[in-house]
Amino acid sequence: MRRLIPLAGLGALALFPAAALARPTRAQVLSVSPRHRTVQLVDAAHVVHAYRYRGRVPRLGLGDTVTYRRTGRSISHLKKLARASQRISFYATVVRSGSRQVRLRLGDGTPYRLNSGQVASGRVAHAAASTAPITVEVNGLAAGETVLISETVDAAGHWTITITLPSSGGGDGSTSGEDPSGDEQVAEGTITQLSGSELAVNTDAGPLAFSVDPASDVTVGLLIGDAVDVTYLRNADGTLTAEDVEYVEQDTTGLVTAVSDTTLTVTDETSRQAVTVTADPTLGLFTDVAVGDAVDVTYHQSSTGLVADAVDDQAWDN
Repeated sequence: MRRLIPLAGLGALALFPAAALARPTRAQVLSVSPRHRTVQLVDAAHVVHAYRYRGRVPRLGLGDTVTYRRTGRSISHLKKLARASQRISFYATVVRSGSRQVRLRLGDGTPYRLNSGQVASGRVAHAAASTAPITVEVNGLAAGETVLISETVDAAGHWTITITLPSSGGGDGSTSGEDPSGDEQVAEGTITQLSGSELAVNTDAGPLAFSVDPASDVTVGLLIGDAVDVTYLRNADGTLTAEDVEYVEQDTTGLVTAVSDTTLTVTDETSRQAVTVTADPTLGLFTDVAVGDAVDVTYHQSSTGLVADAVDDQAWDN
């Protein structure tokens, strides 16, 4: 059973920022590969990302809305919020386009191809779609351009894939030739400086400095010494702007060997090493967890040590 934060404990986040939970991210499902434990997700900016996932995953289909927690290129705590919506849209770059063939590249670098037979017949098999008929509409594509791919489904289960230039009908305010995902990058490291408008992180490749929108909450709850990954944009003048900052989360599964209101020790089932995490007692993350329970703990490295973000007490599910 997931240990949820009681409402009374939310006020404690200001007093104990290192114990704040990492913010879940919402996205739509494009495809899932159980064999490789990978999932393609479309974010709110219509950019496709590929992640490896950990833990149990619900049955997912094209267009389902999910939340998850990200650590670099891996995600965990993948939860289905809603069944497939009637529309999913994402950007791609045209690699090659002809009268009978379209090849594109998605934001995560994977190919998205409609071969000559599929385009000619008006049907295409999508990895995550149903077997219902699918119609493909291609409007004025040119190699190197950014396009918006929209997949919609009607009441009869008929999928329509429309590929257009954003400026000619995408409706997302993009202009022709712009790649919304082109400048988005991710850096992982330890926070060395932090203020309302600035963030500095020490990475393996060296220090990086970012500007932060003071009106945003992307650095709320963070401390110097926290291990984080920063999603950022590189501006035209070479400066960097932080768009999102998340804890670099880790995960351990095993048996509880010690527990109190503030600390939890687990013997990892893989490494056989003891992992001790802490939490603000007002959050109740360790409530009802007992020695001998099988748990799955998500945590992050803070300046104060290992801090628990979530505890899944698997013994309650048995």
